[in-house]
Amino acid sequence: MIRSSVSRRIGWAAGVAALASIGFVSIPSFAQETIPQDTQNAVPELKKDEWPCVYRKVPVLSAATIWDGPEIKDTTSWHNDDAIRKLSQYLISRRVKMEDAEAAIKKFAAGLPDDKRDAKLTELFSAVLTRTNEDRKTVMNGIEKMHKQQVIRSEEIKKEALALQPEEQAEAENPEAGVAGKGSDAQEKYKWEIRAFQEKQANIPLACEIPQLIDARAGDIARAIRAEMKN
Repeated sequence: MIRSSVSRRIGWAAGVAALASIGFVSIPSFAQETIPQDTQNAVPELKKDEWPCVYRKVPVLSAATIWDGPEIKDTTSWHNDDAIRKLSQYLISRRVKMEDAEAAIKKFAAGLPDDKRDAKLTELFSAVLTRTNEDRKTVMNGIEKMHKQQVIRSEEIKKEALALQPEEQAEAENPEAGVAGKGSDAQEKYKWEIRAFQEKQANIPLACEIPQLIDARAGDIARAIRAEMKN
């Protein structure tokens, strides 16, 4: 019975350390003797920021960062051009290979009259930029929502960890108290919740890469459009 209690205590401490190691909980004071000192020192405090990605949040991608063509003064007229509306939607899709996007831009440019070519290509870029910002806004809002849910869940798990400790103490002090099964069930539930939390947490860095991929693609498309312009 003592060995079982010690085993669960170690498992509980490992769970808290795992949760803390990804920056979402601080270690409870009563766990200091159970978790190695080097792990304690490496654990950051819970971060309340809504933006969890390592790079700075840029809400809107500006034309100046990826475009050296004519100034974008009109950001709405492209809605009236069916060809530009459809093409811009196709171009920003990350499922479309960049070589296919470039070919579509070339085909579109080739069908334009010389006197309207640059103006229409500029309008196409305006459409791509607008759609790109709409896309990245949706993705960034999703990242923030995921992070907020994880922060809330981490606090709930931390409370469960705090509730586990007295049960383990009672079992160690009085093996006849009849809480062994209950403590075991609680411990297993806690371990599964830690695992589920970590799996979701591992998705955040992956999600954080998406806005960067969106921005990189927008830059590639901007250069492809610019290459087809006369001036």
